[in-house]
Amino acid sequence: MITGSAGQDRAKTLGEAPAASVLSRMHRRQRLRLRRFVFASVFSIMFVVVLTAFYALNKVDQATLVHASVLVFVFIVVFFLLFRTGLNLRFHDPSLTSWQFLVAVITMLYVVYRAPETRLAFTAFFFVALMFGMLRRDSKIIAVLGSVSVVLFAMLSAARYMTNRDDEMLGLDILQVLVIAVTFPWLVFLAGRIHRIQQGLTAVRLKLEDIEEKARLDDLTGVYNRRALIAAMQDSKIQADTTGEPLSICVIDLDLFKRFNDQFDHLTGDLVLRTFAQTVQAGLRTTDFFGRYGGEEFVQILPGTAIEGAMADAERLRQRIGTIQLPMPITASAGQLTASIGVAQYVPEEAIEETFARADRALYNAKRLGRDRAEC
Repeated sequence: MITGSAGQDRAKTLGEAPAASVLSRMHRRQRLRLRRFVFASVFSIMFVVVLTAFYALNKVDQATLVHASVLVFVFIVVFFLLFRTGLNLRFHDPSLTSWQFLVAVITMLYVVYRAPETRLAFTAFFFVALMFGMLRRDSKIIAVLGSVSVVLFAMLSAARYMTNRDDEMLGLDILQVLVIAVTFPWLVFLAGRIHRIQQGLTAVRLKLEDIEEKARLDDLTGVYNRRALIAAMQDSKIQADTTGEPLSICVIDLDLFKRFNDQFDHLTGDLVLRTFAQTVQAGLRTTDFFGRYGGEEFVQILPGTAIEGAMADAERLRQRIGTIQLPMPITASAGQLTASIGVAQYVPEEAIEETFARADRALYNAKRLGRDRAEC
């Protein structure tokens, strides 16, 4: 609710709310990308650990192990800095999935070229990297990158054979390429299916969230409905009990609302309700919760607000309602719109229904005392 001199500031805050919401979503996505990068980094470190085991069995020389470790460390640092500084957002794919996949494959190919007996580790880690990539990027792009990786593996094997003329090693490399070439398309197919299922589930989840949000809104006024209000009162009670902060409830009723329907029609009454709801909604604090309880009765929940502050807010709202500009024919015939407000503060450990009942009784007391006033 607009609070005196703070009214303009709150209006400004509400105007900035959409931009703040967009920034919040961007920050959440960036944090998600960073967490995914951490998982990929753990995967890279595991590869170094496996190479260390090969080194312990004299299957990898010390220089190759050191080189691979340095490459992994450098790539982790570079990608981390890209994510932390936000430079990744300048790329077409802010997750840098393709780049991470490429540097992982290049590192593994370097190790296989230097230590051919690690080809077994290459196959396993190559497929895992492939799955990581396909779950986060278009499977076609990763399929192309994977195919390029297989071709590079074959070219490295050929280059090594030209150097050492080892027929047995060449035979093993050919078998390796054949195994990857046969299994790779099936992996791409399955990963693509999984990705599509994942996208479908995401779309269904978003639709369900949208349906759930719409089910919480009043069709006429666009503010929260009775169901959402009851849930919000319960949640606010739990928060107040947990934090020890005050909690107040305002029950708001439009005075003599029936006259708008009687003197004009129900469409005019609907216009009055919408105008009133939009006026209140525009002046809410970000912590407040406002909705239509039923008919011409509305409820405002004020977390962190004691009875004195709630009464002050109610009085400012009452004055603000008096400035609502309805179409001239309506005002000339039915008079200026006013409202009576009942206020109550939650008593720790009491049922929230009792708090609401006290606010409701205060509302009827305001009606009895002449309307267009706030009582507690």
